[in-house]
Amino acid sequence: MRILMLNYEFPPIGGGGSIVNYYLARNMAQWGHDVYIITSRFRDLPEDEELDGFKIHRVPVLRKRTDVCQVHEMLTYVLSASLYSLRFARKFQPDIVQVFFGIPSGPVAYLLKKLYNLPYIVFLGGRDVPRPNPDPPHYRLLYPILSPAIKSIWGNAETVVACSYGLRELAWKTDHKAKIEVIPDGIDLSKFYPVQREAEPTVVRLLTIARLIPRKGVQYLILAIAEVIKNTQREFEVEIVGDGPMREELLQLAAKLKVSHKLNFVGAVPYEQLAKYYQKADIFVLSSLAEGMPLVVLEAMASGLPIIASKVQGIEDLVKVNRNGYLFTPGNWRSLARHIVAVLNDGRRRLTMGQESIRLVQKYDWSNIAKAYLEIYRHILFDNAD
Repeated sequence: MRILMLNYEFPPIGGGGSIVNYYLARNMAQWGHDVYIITSRFRDLPEDEELDGFKIHRVPVLRKRTDVCQVHEMLTYVLSASLYSLRFARKFQPDIVQVFFGIPSGPVAYLLKKLYNLPYIVFLGGRDVPRPNPDPPHYRLLYPILSPAIKSIWGNAETVVACSYGLRELAWKTDHKAKIEVIPDGIDLSKFYPVQREAEPTVVRLLTIARLIPRKGVQYLILAIAEVIKNTQREFEVEIVGDGPMREELLQLAAKLKVSHKLNFVGAVPYEQLAKYYQKADIFVLSSLAEGMPLVVLEAMASGLPIIASKVQGIEDLVKVNRNGYLFTPGNWRSLARHIVAVLNDGRRRLTMGQESIRLVQKYDWSNIAKAYLEIYRHILFDNAD
């Protein structure tokens, strides 16, 4: 099968959606499929590259940062990828097109379908789905403008794939007629695995991994830490891995609350180095206001960590309350603090919940997820052949 993948982000740029793209491409290429990715050129990354059995072409864009992409920068991907894809599709003759994010990659696939009758599938990542309180806030103005295009892109897709049931429900608020399947994101169990941990370490280590943007809610974790200090005698520290435009604001908040001594702002870390941060940790915390299905939670679970996270789309599918962690209402930092204290003070509970995380995460191995996508592709191609 010849599979063309369209994604404006691909490692080392982007977040979870770029990682999903990589692992689907890698698995499908290993199984003998011909996979070609059209993504964004960035700094000194090569224009053409072969990686793990699949091929990558990077089109010119105006993107300035690895972690955040502005709307006008996305538009340059739409233009560049459209021009390249129109020529390339005639040569490559793909059987199917896999789109990552309805916006901005969807218009490229829509054009290929209209001109070449190529079937496409859309992966929903989160921010490409209209929502009431978006981040960044100006998306609130964009969603009404983009909604007709979004519905047209979804409507012309053979299938739309949401990575969680919550995200599907949110998408149906934009278009209740859309055909949406749910396939969760996956985890590389050979890269993220547990280590032996002590029930009573000298210092209990909390870890969060997130872009430092409002939607990720790191500000609520910092507020919670001030409350945690008042309610535990245990020695603990918090590692914050990630970077973004809120960094200075978060540093100032930590200083104002007098909790800077408990926090270590690590900054951005290459994906291949993340595993060691999970292995050093005892508890994983994610205080996001919205998600699709966060890969960091899957990675933390595979690493044997209890999870304390906000009750939002995707996370609800992964965290089983009182079994492998706790959930709290997004933004409720007092509730977050109470859960941290409970897990912080009980070493046996931490270890038991970590073991349950390991058990629950096994079904999310990337090979299982890639097979689910391939099954959809085969059904589409079979139906179209009739």
